[in-house]
Amino acid sequence: MHLARLLFSIILLQTSVSCWAQETKPKSDTVAAPTTATATADAVGVLRKMHGHLIAAKDLELTTNFRSVDTGLGTTRSGKVHYILRKPNLMRVTATLANEKLVVVSDGKILTIHEPNKRRYREFDAKDSIVGNLYLTAGLVGKQVRMIDFFWSVDYLASVGGHAKLKKLPSRKVGAKTCDGFNIKYHDDDWSVWLERSNVLLPCLLISKSTDGNALTTQTNTVAWKAKPNITANTFRFVAPKAHKKD
Repeated sequence: MHLARLLFSIILLQTSVSCWAQETKPKSDTVAAPTTATATADAVGVLRKMHGHLIAAKDLELTTNFRSVDTGLGTTRSGKVHYILRKPNLMRVTATLANEKLVVVSDGKILTIHEPNKRRYREFDAKDSIVGNLYLTAGLVGKQVRMIDFFWSVDYLASVGGHAKLKKLPSRKVGAKTCDGFNIKYHDDDWSVWLERSNVLLPCLLISKSTDGNALTTQTNTVAWKAKPNITANTFRFVAPKAHKKD
């Protein structure tokens, strides 16, 4: 299941993204509702700014708690993934789910997939991008590529008004943060994203839905960002623990 298109950005939305639609006053002193075209254009602008920030950032660190429901397989999975990313292709990703744990490290040349509980690891040639490296992983981390791909891909925004449909959603609280929402429908994908109402437009909640025949997969991610990523000389270096074997 391919992961489809993603986001990030730096720009002040003033006090509320409800200002995304431009208002005009007619002679009656009542405020005219924004036209659909104007509202859509402003929403696209907000999402482009978010993408712009994420794409421009050299380093990123974030933690997501997720829940994934697959009606085709009849499965529900939940867990946590911690990402430390540095362009173009360095990363350390730690994923936990019940009794499972997976650590993925790329030093730019070698991508290592480590399963600590099974005391084994595998090595591959690293791809030239972070998303490319994530697509090499399977299972727990592989499913989460959907979120990262959405953050960094902008293709669907170019199709708004055609294959892509975009609308604003009501704002909501995510933890202690007030976040403003947007929904994007693109072919068989449905994305609802809420951006933190602040000077830096970072996603705080992402709900993605994808259909495959009659099966529906719904993935919910709450996201926490670290303002200053904690990167050391060993962050992107893998050292195999004793008694852990290479497959």
